[in-house]
Amino acid sequence: MKNMKIIIDEKQSIINNTEVRWYLSSQIVWIGKEKNYNEIEKLKNTSYGSFEWLWSDADTILFNRDGLDFIGAVIKLNEPIIVKKSKMDVKLIEEEYGDIKISDKSNFNCKLSDFTEYYVEEDILLSYSEKWSGTNPSIEIKMTSDFSVILQNNEMMGIVIYKASKHLLPDGIHQIGEVEDIKSDLRIRLGCFFELLEKMEDDLTQYEELELKNAFMEIYEQVLPYDAPSYIGLRDTILNVVDYM
Repeated sequence: MKNMKIIIDEKQSIINNTEVRWYLSSQIVWIGKEKNYNEIEKLKNTSYGSFEWLWSDADTILFNRDGLDFIGAVIKLNEPIIVKKSKMDVKLIEEEYGDIKISDKSNFNCKLSDFTEYYVEEDILLSYSEKWSGTNPSIEIKMTSDFSVILQNNEMMGIVIYKASKHLLPDGIHQIGEVEDIKSDLRIRLGCFFELLEKMEDDLTQYEELELKNAFMEIYEQVLPYDAPSYIGLRDTILNVVDYM
């Protein structure tokens, strides 16, 4: 399988900030204008890229056929999401603004989700391939103010979503609002939620499981007064998790 080689284009990306979506219930990051899998299925006839699906080992990365420009992605985040209390280290990353395109039309494999980290203090979601070396020079392509692609050796190695909690959505909503009433403590609740999810992997006693359910519901009560989609997405996911337990 050939590697997907990427060219940096200085023109403005067609991706809009409102089209950067993070669905917490399924842990899917959805980038682009398409609203469902049927619409992405149709793109197979008009685009190049990595046409893999969520149950496969690769992510779906799409480029148009006319100019080979990036037009979207569906990325299943690897779990558990690792909560980071420190700031994201980007000292070795050169930052550029613009778009990306593939250098070849062939349909390549591409996986950006071997690891997923959430930086609570900065409200940053980072998803990246195990091939990415943080000690070697990388380039961060800012495609919107909140969405970046990480390149190394002309290959896609990961994505970064800034103001990640703002891009959190419940199922059925296909764009984030231009103005979202998001409190700064939502990122703290989100970090706590991921830490609790990780505890579910432990061999819990009946008492510990009850305590864990109560901890989930405490976060639920804390975000209950707010109506922005990000809060609804977190509340819905908490209820799903508690029902599963």
